[in-house]
Amino acid sequence: MPTPAEPRREVTLDRQRMRELEDFRYALDQSAIVAATDVTGAIRFANDKFCEISGYTREELLGQDHRLINSAYHPKSYIRELWRTIASGQMWRGELRNRAKNGTFYWVDTMIVPFLDEQGKPHQYVAIRYDITARKLAEQQLVDQASLARLGEMAAVVAHEVRNPLAGLRGALQILSQRLAGERAEHAVIVEMIKRLDTLNDRVTDLLRYAKPRTPQLGRVRLRTLVESTVALLHRDPVLAAVEVVVEGADVPAYGDVELLREVILNLLLNAGQAMEGHGVVRVTIEGGAMATVRVRDHGPGIPTGVQAKLFEPFFTTKRAGTGLGLAIVRRLLELQHGTVTFESSSSQGTHVLVTLPLDVGGGRSSGGQ
Repeated sequence: MPTPAEPRREVTLDRQRMRELEDFRYALDQSAIVAATDVTGAIRFANDKFCEISGYTREELLGQDHRLINSAYHPKSYIRELWRTIASGQMWRGELRNRAKNGTFYWVDTMIVPFLDEQGKPHQYVAIRYDITARKLAEQQLVDQASLARLGEMAAVVAHEVRNPLAGLRGALQILSQRLAGERAEHAVIVEMIKRLDTLNDRVTDLLRYAKPRTPQLGRVRLRTLVESTVALLHRDPVLAAVEVVVEGADVPAYGDVELLREVILNLLLNAGQAMEGHGVVRVTIEGGAMATVRVRDHGPGIPTGVQAKLFEPFFTTKRAGTGLGLAIVRRLLELQHGTVTFESSSSQGTHVLVTLPLDVGGGRSSGGQ
């Protein structure tokens, strides 16, 4: 028969095991993003790091599924394979790009472990994630730097071998145009040739702007003032004159280059107006916080899922007359100012573009009167 001391030893061992489990859980919570879901994907547990990186409170996460933080970056086939793997009782390991509550993106190295019941069927899933955003950014920067080095070499050749002859050819055509009467058929042909040369010159200019942008002159930029003055430039285009731009938020002071930021904002407004075919409302919201943010929202048809991952790649475009450098230049100019640009898009809500910039918290020098 057990002695009275044996139950006491068992209780002591149980307490030790519980303490060890709590220690393991504490160590995991300090180092990893942890969530547990039921078999439908509904979140039943979220640790503090999950709340911290996603920007959602625990109450906002519980009961939701991971579509709440889906960035729409990965193809549907990738997510289907994830679910097929864990539903069959196997562990899944991979990298995911998620979207935080404030619209920014973060990358996680993810391991999802299925817990099986007596019949060998999953009854819950535990996801253990590690933040790898810094690593992914560093990897992308290395790729971008190598690409930009090659592109810079090509741009120098283009500027010398193409741009200079274009200027001479255009000048000769202008002289011919002035000598020919306006009613002659040849005059119309020459005018069209000059327009084509101007378009080609614009393409070369975009290439140079992307490959070799000027060094930013950083200072205080009042974002609302900048946006409101840029709206007037948008309305100079007769095709977009009917687009209404509503600007909301405070005149948040950012730290950047006023002219480079004006180019960024104008490009985003042009894209928004073109997406709505020159009619509708573009809403621009400016906010402060840890960073200065500018949100540009249109109510167009959205961006097809299949092209969203390529949106900021140079030379990728869905427009018949586009160069594919507009958004690539936007990202490039913002990176030079320690800013970012991200987006979310759906067919029902249009496209929302989020620009983040450092705040000018120290009262930096004025830039361009902003």
